[in-house]
Amino acid sequence: MNEPASADPAGVPSASQPHPLLADRPRLNRIVSNMDITIQRTLYGHTLGHGQERLLHGGASARDVLQEALLDLLRYDPARLTASWEGLSVTIARRRAVDAVRESAKGRRAVEAAADDPDQITVVAFDALLDEHTGAAVCGWDDPEQAFACNEQQKVLRRLIRELPEPCRTIVNGLHFQGRTRVEVGKEVNLSPQRVGQIYAKTLPALLEKARDDPDFPTDMAREEMTSS
Repeated sequence: MNEPASADPAGVPSASQPHPLLADRPRLNRIVSNMDITIQRTLYGHTLGHGQERLLHGGASARDVLQEALLDLLRYDPARLTASWEGLSVTIARRRAVDAVRESAKGRRAVEAAADDPDQITVVAFDALLDEHTGAAVCGWDDPEQAFACNEQQKVLRRLIRELPEPCRTIVNGLHFQGRTRVEVGKEVNLSPQRVGQIYAKTLPALLEKARDDPDFPTDMAREEMTSS
């Protein structure tokens, strides 16, 4: 996953009383990191690896969207807050990411369109483009608080995956986070799809048990939700 943007962006209006999140930098940094995950999962269907970047059609990146979402969050009037900053941050990040996908859809032709079809009748529908980016349903989008907790779980899992030996690390990361097939991962690690599946089936349960013992891992969600990527 890319390093999160700075939690002190330019352009935040000054006030006599500091924003409550600016007064609690550890909490703000955690929220920014979580927003980064929300945006990447909306734009790409999964989080990117460290140092990776991918531009949308039109040139926008996850980092650009994150900066805009963070400004929105820090400009939000605390008096209007009805839930938590964590839940609001997911809502804002998701909305900004969806807007970025919508913007990237402007003027884009459908893949199946004939070369001589007019542009105005072959442009990709927004809903189809969003499905293309997000892939399968992502844990908790309808409940921002739950989505925040799900992202926190995925952060712990990613950290633990980095500690795995190869080829377990590539297999779990590829199947669980990147949505790759066993055939694709098998070619990378020079193993059969069947062997890839066996290693994944053995490694993931042990990884989840280790995650549950991690102090940073939210444990108030159903076990099935832990495995959502």
